[in-house]
Amino acid sequence: MTAAELRELFERVVPDLDAFAAPWSLIGSGALILLGVPLEEAADLDVVTGVDGAGRLRSAWAGWLDAAEPKAPDGPFRSEDFARYVTPWGPVEVMGGLRIRGRLLEMVAPIPTSAEQLRILRLFGRPKDLERAARLEAWLAAG
Repeated sequence: MTAAELRELFERVVPDLDAFAAPWSLIGSGALILLGVPLEEAADLDVVTGVDGAGRLRSAWAGWLDAAEPKAPDGPFRSEDFARYVTPWGPVEVMGGLRIRGRLLEMVAPIPTSAEQLRILRLFGRPKDLERAARLEAWLAAG
């Protein structure tokens, strides 16, 4: 999705996130784009919430649930409730109770600050996350 498509997706789903998934936070490329980082696109919008919030979204968004096989856990990352939704505006992945290396990822704000995004990207530590962290740092350094 382009930055404009991602912003529209975000605007369309945020009322449901507030109503059903609070507290919640965005992570990944989508969150970086919404912060203003000049990334060209994001595959989806990644939402982290609690297990209860993920369950409420699963009920509310049942018609959008992707019927494909769920993604296998990625290395040291586990969600107690993971679901991918294909909304009319674009795909959303919801991670309920996301743990990184056994520690629950706390939701600090709907769109975490650039410093918090850096912390999360480094915590994930995969090559693609470290590349995003480097792009975020370069963007911050450029002012």
